[in-house]
Amino acid sequence: MSDDSYFDQLLGEPSRFGAMSSEDQFGIDPRELAQVQLRGIQQRFEEMRPKVNVLERLSEDLDITKIERAEDVTALCFPHTMYKSFAVSYIEDGRFDRMTRWLSTLTTVDLSGVDATGCDSLESWLNLLEARTTLRPLCSSGTTGKISVFPKGEIEEMTRFNNQLVIHGPWPGEPDSRLAGGKLDFFCPWPVSTGRHNFPNNFKMLRKHLYGGDDSRVHVLGDAHWDIDVLWLAGRIRAAEAKGQLSELRLNPKMQALRDRLTQQQAAGKDNIDKFLHELLVEYAERPVFLFAPFNLLIPLAQEAKKRGMKAKFSPDSYVLGGGRSGSKGMIFPDDWMEQIMEIFPAEYQQVFGMTEMTVACRRCTAGHHFHLPPNIVPFLIDPDTSQPLPRTGVQTGRYAFYDLYAQTHWGGIITGDRLTINFDGGCACGRTGPYVHEDIERYSNLRDDDKITCAKSPEAYEKAVELTLGAIHE
Repeated sequence: MSDDSYFDQLLGEPSRFGAMSSEDQFGIDPRELAQVQLRGIQQRFEEMRPKVNVLERLSEDLDITKIERAEDVTALCFPHTMYKSFAVSYIEDGRFDRMTRWLSTLTTVDLSGVDATGCDSLESWLNLLEARTTLRPLCSSGTTGKISVFPKGEIEEMTRFNNQLVIHGPWPGEPDSRLAGGKLDFFCPWPVSTGRHNFPNNFKMLRKHLYGGDDSRVHVLGDAHWDIDVLWLAGRIRAAEAKGQLSELRLNPKMQALRDRLTQQQAAGKDNIDKFLHELLVEYAERPVFLFAPFNLLIPLAQEAKKRGMKAKFSPDSYVLGGGRSGSKGMIFPDDWMEQIMEIFPAEYQQVFGMTEMTVACRRCTAGHHFHLPPNIVPFLIDPDTSQPLPRTGVQTGRYAFYDLYAQTHWGGIITGDRLTINFDGGCACGRTGPYVHEDIERYSNLRDDDKITCAKSPEAYEKAVELTLGAIHE
């Protein structure tokens, strides 16, 4: 970065990265970037420590009052499980006042004026939060039987959307999706059109901010709506099935009604697949489209298309975003899964690495097939056995942790459940500067029985932090 004044601006507020093109973001001198990232972490710690109760408690227990090196922040990173540390009974008993108090310990947004005593569901609770505050929470799918609630705000919502347009934009030698210009219709074989999950939230942002409210430009596999109560129920059902305890699952009348709705939506699956495939492969044949289809969705879609004797004829200007095998949560891929996909959907597949916890995604380059971390993400790797941060030099493999400098309504330090290999020295042939992630991404839950996360200097510090989120709730 040659512009000293702009460098000073980044030192003052690293969220300015978002106004930069991909070429500018990945052209920053690594030494200058390290300064900006360290200053950014220091500033966020000073700003957020008195506002985020769990961070304040954790820093006190660990006697951390100042960040001297970037690595120091790893002891203060929250396990991703922190965002589902509420008690299940709060939801089952309709105690959404306690859910509010729990969430208030994890966000900078003041929730003291929110009275949730009249809420009778998770959805009504989140609707109330959004009506009374700037929070725009994102929720996980609850595959383990318990959803996570991430207290993101309006600012992170727009950052996430804008990043999607930037990372799929132009880069020398790589395709430009042209999504930012709104020229391509967006397709995704996801059975849910609206709701709290990451995917429908993205659909909402595309409809509103890219297509000017034109719902017809976003094509999905069905018009189902999954509010957070449906996600909660679906997770509980999956967990009960996995334990062989489905018959013991007790549902109140409202939950039973939601289950009936799920059953009806699943029954409409065939008609939805027929409609989606006709739109994508017939109506839009040889027209440029943006197809977002993670491989775990694309495999069954290819199988269904083959049954119908259908095959894609994509325009050369189409952009196909696949990937996501590491996030398929235990799905077993057939040995010939790529051959099945290519037979029906022959294309040059672009890929990204991302997660709900991060405000940005990382695009895979075509030169080295590496995922490149945007400059707002400060990456770390943790030894899964000793819980100590690994050196941030050379090629390292461990548990992925990061600090997200874009996070402003919640603490940006997270310890994930993923095993990554990162080349911290960079030097990829694609020309992007900075560290990059290798393709062999795995979930520790798929690799070992014990996936307990303890990165703090004292394991008890995390336990105390969790106790704070619960202890502050009880009357």
